[in-house]
Amino acid sequence: MCDVQPILKQRAQFDDDKYVRCAAVQELAHGWCKEDSEIFELLCDIAINDPVYRDYDWQISPRQTALADIIELYPDRPQTLELVRDLAQNDRDQNLREFAQKKLAELERK
Repeated sequence: MCDVQPILKQRAQFDDDKYVRCAAVQELAHGWCKEDSEIFELLCDIAINDPVYRDYDWQISPRQTALADIIELYPDRPQTLELVRDLAQNDRDQNLREFAQKKLAELERK
């Protein structure tokens, strides 16, 4: 494991700045082997548990960034469809819920 990866994981989950968390999420998703199940699990955790909720859909969201990366990189994992379906139906953030609904429709068409 690269020395930078633990730092990025820490920043993705715990940094006080949502912009730093988003940047760390993107770097983890696109900078490491997508077969790394630890990265997939971390992205799922962030998509579910990051504390940022938006008032407007244009505002940055580590949760949506993580979800978009999961859908892009892991579309064939059964857990991806389960996660997207759950967020589309039950998420408390309306903007994320609508994003998940759109992506769910795309995944189900494939």
